Amino acid sequence: MPLRVTRREVEAFVGEHHDWIQQRLATEAQRDKLRLRIEQGGRILYKARELLLHFREALSDAVYVEDDLLVIQGRGLRGEKANTRATKILAGHLQAEAQASVVARVHALAGHLQLAGQIKDVRFRKTKTKWGHCTSTGVLQFNWLIMLAPNAVVDYLIAHEVCHLKHLNHSKAFWALVESVCPDSQRYIGWLKENEQRLYF
Repeated sequence: MPLRVTRREVEAFVGEHHDWIQQRLATEAQRDKLRLRIEQGGRILYKARELLLHFREALSDAVYVEDDLLVIQGRGLRGEKANTRATKILAGHLQAEAQASVVARVHALAGHLQLAGQIKDVRFRKTKTKWGHCTSTGVLQFNWLIMLAPNAVVDYLIAHEVCHLKHLNHSKAFWALVESVCPDSQRYIGWLKENEQRLYF
């Protein structure tokens, strides 16, 4: 609360907005309950499949699907620091996967739309609220956690940010361009809204 606000004013504000505060607290509690936790035997939503996490001790780091398991392998995956180590391995894998596939797809779509010359850089960063961002200088940024989502959702996100190179807004012209290269974009937006809390760790 601001320093100049009295306790009475705070209590009045809380009383007046009690229902809204309770609703927000319940929503956040539900989001936290669904939040992805990297632990042996835990569940992970990976490319629209619900898989079990399985840690496997090995000399080299790797992440791969094996039947109904998402295997995270590497050193130090036993004992009290296993979850921390597995989280680091998975994060590294997703970042490498994003770098290897998203950058090429961004440039391919930008070339198709004759916008390739407007790209200054493609970057990856784990953010709390955004899946992607495009600056007025042509820097496209993506949240690498998106690599847990289905490929079609990743394609939508790429289309969304590349189309911002032409329309740096959410005008009708922008959405028309998005739809022209990514039909059913509203379905992918809906998927993200419904599942995004399950992709964060």
